[in-house]
Amino acid sequence: MSFLVEIKVIFIFAILLGTALSGYFIIFFEKLKEKRRFLDFGNCFAAGIFILVGVVHLLHESQELFVEALDEELPIGYIVAIGGYSLILFIEHVLFSGHDHSLDEVSPVVNARSTDKITNQGRTPLNNEIQSDSQNIEFENVNIPATSPQKEKKVDTKQGVILTCALVVHSIIEGIAAGILTSESSLIILCVGILIHNIPAAFSLGIKLKDSTRFSKCFLMGSFALSSPVGIAIGIGLSHAEYPIIQAIFLSISAGTFIYIGCSEILPEQFHNKNDSGLKFAGFMAGFVPLAILSVLIHEDHEEH
Repeated sequence: MSFLVEIKVIFIFAILLGTALSGYFIIFFEKLKEKRRFLDFGNCFAAGIFILVGVVHLLHESQELFVEALDEELPIGYIVAIGGYSLILFIEHVLFSGHDHSLDEVSPVVNARSTDKITNQGRTPLNNEIQSDSQNIEFENVNIPATSPQKEKKVDTKQGVILTCALVVHSIIEGIAAGILTSESSLIILCVGILIHNIPAAFSLGIKLKDSTRFSKCFLMGSFALSSPVGIAIGIGLSHAEYPIIQAIFLSISAGTFIYIGCSEILPEQFHNKNDSGLKFAGFMAGFVPLAILSVLIHEDHEEH
């Protein structure tokens, strides 16, 4: 077994363990979701890594492999990368539309009460407020226990399954990219990014599954925890294939996937909430700038030798 494969195997177990621990901890200890600022910082940090790895490492390496396979300088790698971006766009917003990775969890019942209260205050005169409030309270006590919890549980379970499917698909693609890479530095950077991103993603999934059965929670979380390691294993198999064009296609698709996850998924969701914007931006720059400098220095050293 080569040293590069050994690194990949180590990260298979590290990502599996880190994702599983994060996911099952939030399932059994829900108070962990209060560590919101830490998770936001980690998500933005991972976004910086994903964008850098997608553009500088995966896209560059895939284009070189296409040139090697076709013996011609054509921008095939960039075109396929846009195809990868489009694939995840389709999965996220068409196939599994309506899901998000946000950690916000607001009760629909509370929202309904608050809206009712505000509406009634706006529509009724001051001397009718007491009567209106008493009618609302009587209505809530009679009807909500019979109907609301069932509907809410169904919606939450469905959202958890949808989110799991979407996470599994692009986690497998992320893993394949890591398994195919032949550069040790690129591999380590990418796997660290996957591990950091999977922690808040597992937290988000655990929160979405809070109303599911214990078996469903464990099964869905286990599926997500296994997805990146399975992808890495597939990538290791592909890396030993004698057809560079196959590796080039998967690297290009992965590059588009990483650009999408960083630019169109993580950052918009994080900055939609204006709280701690400076901290989130600092997390993004912490993930991007040091690795960008390192990539340039490593490239220069490689050229000198």
